[in-house]
Amino acid sequence: MNSIVVISGGSAANSIGKPYSISDNGGSTSELLRVLGGPSIGDLRARLTRLIDESVSPERKAIKELLSYRLPSQGDIRPIRDEWALIVQGQHHLWDSISTEKKEAIRGFLVMFNFEILKRAYKNFNFRNGSIGNFFLTGARLFFGSLEAAIFIFASITGIDENTSVLPVIVTNHTASIAAELQDGTTLRGQCEISHPGSLSRQKKPNDTFAGPTLSQAAQMDGNDEESSNMNLVFDKDTDEKLSAAVGRIYYMNEFGQEVFPWPNPKYIAHLNRADTLVYSIGSLYTSIMPCLILRRVGLTINNSPSLKYKILILNGTNDRETGGYSAVDFIQAITEALNQSKWVDTKPGFYDDKEEYEGYPLPIEKPCQHVALRAKHLQSPPSAFITHMIYLTQSRVRVDVEEITSLGIKCVPVVAPGDAYTAESLHGALLQIISQR
Repeated sequence: MNSIVVISGGSAANSIGKPYSISDNGGSTSELLRVLGGPSIGDLRARLTRLIDESVSPERKAIKELLSYRLPSQGDIRPIRDEWALIVQGQHHLWDSISTEKKEAIRGFLVMFNFEILKRAYKNFNFRNGSIGNFFLTGARLFFGSLEAAIFIFASITGIDENTSVLPVIVTNHTASIAAELQDGTTLRGQCEISHPGSLSRQKKPNDTFAGPTLSQAAQMDGNDEESSNMNLVFDKDTDEKLSAAVGRIYYMNEFGQEVFPWPNPKYIAHLNRADTLVYSIGSLYTSIMPCLILRRVGLTINNSPSLKYKILILNGTNDRETGGYSAVDFIQAITEALNQSKWVDTKPGFYDDKEEYEGYPLPIEKPCQHVALRAKHLQSPPSAFITHMIYLTQSRVRVDVEEITSLGIKCVPVVAPGDAYTAESLHGALLQIISQR
């Protein structure tokens, strides 16, 4: 049986998906980060709910509907809060087909979440666009003090197949954020600012940490003041706003805006060392895929894994805000640079703290190292060390030069599908064609 590791974002891929970044900061997740802090769980929740097999029973379908449900994003905040109260009290119609024991198990963690929100009432948590699945995972994480334990509880209650693992690439109770350094020197902080900026106000910068209202001021705010507290709560993923320049690189930062170099989840590395197939799935290149690649040890592991036979890039059918004007070769080079950057950090003595495990805030450096992979040419590996095959759509809007890609040592596998989107059948067939090779 083939063992497959799929690196993917939260909403782009529907395949066997496994490691996910914890750096998303949009939608319901952004409000959780503002009020409670901790790791981002939006992408993890999205994949977990997709893995729930609703065909098993009406109850399983009802649980999936509950954990996929979002509170309204528009309108008066009071009815939205009232609907949340019905859910947490167990009186909402979404509970109707769920057995008492599972209802109380799920509701217990929603109550835990609600308790933590009430403790921070002065922060005026905004329930608009709130994901019940996000609230459940957050409540479980706060109860156990462990994101992995929360994922286990989610998978156990929802009956997700034990042969499927959904892994956060970093194991931490701290917030892990990413930043993008553009080629014109501009720095964008947070996934939303990079990928789909909000429209209500400017992104909060690190030096704004203590610029919010005092306790007494917050207590006097009414519900309408929640509107201006979070620009990322409601956003448009299809924004036409372009970046001022191409992305130079992605890096992790702490809450003060300093670059940090987190350790990866050991299970992520272990899976890479055991699997025979690695898939870079479709999704946002710089905000979904890259955060999984730039971590310490990842570049060396993918380069040197004794088991990985197939390292497959599934090329996006279209470009987005992050990759405007990119060709397939540009995607390949960006992934290669990121993994070489990971290798460079691992092989430079004294570059970061000599610790056995990630504790949230590794030693930051004063100035981010630009394109570090290019500064240590003897450490660079070619694209073929990280990618052996590329699957692409014959109708892709991303330019594909098969001859140039083949010259890099990468085999191209075309997929015929209507338009610029893969079908499950065509993608499965292409993957099977590669994996079945001897």
